[in-house]
Amino acid sequence: MFARKGWSTTIADIAEEAQVSQGLVYHYFANKEAVFNELMTRVARPEFADLRRRLISGDTPTQKLESLISSILEARQRLIHHFGITAQLAGESSLSRSRIEMMRRLSQAVQDPAAEENNLQEMMKRRYQKVHDTIVQLIAEGQQTGEFAADPPDKLALLVLSCIHHLTTLALAQPEKYRQHYPYTEIIMRMVKPGSPASSLSDVDPSRPSDRT
Repeated sequence: MFARKGWSTTIADIAEEAQVSQGLVYHYFANKEAVFNELMTRVARPEFADLRRRLISGDTPTQKLESLISSILEARQRLIHHFGITAQLAGESSLSRSRIEMMRRLSQAVQDPAAEENNLQEMMKRRYQKVHDTIVQLIAEGQQTGEFAADPPDKLALLVLSCIHHLTTLALAQPEKYRQHYPYTEIIMRMVKPGSPASSLSDVDPSRPSDRT
């Protein structure tokens, strides 16, 4: 129902689709926000299992980080497809206010670790922290073997997570454009490699004239 109607979905819609009474829905859920959060939680749970599986695969930090990034991007794709909230999937020529609100809520849920606290947000915050800490650890390990640039691991992890964040935003707003250049793992990995443009920025002396145009 959320995929079909966006945030204008009501408890009555949900009850009718589920072929139960509204009273039964209210017995388990206080409102539609609670239903939405439960749906998000159930969709996200398999992602955690996949992340754990990816983390033990691969022999080197590079292979593990590549696998982790791919897993996150694939999970975001599944989540967006599951809710079917993009304009293209809905067959709409323009986004309605209801669908924009759905996009906002989904985007907030999967990307904003500082959002208001509830079961869903707590789970997402724990997931974000786990992913962040794991990326930092893998980069630090890879720096010991010369696989990654020598910049602070926190800095490189921030670059990786920022790319994932903005790619998710692109997938929500412009899915066709997002799919045009998918996958993105290889490009993201280049940023953390020795001699990458992103990592070399910290070596530039701002007091020296640049020979770039």
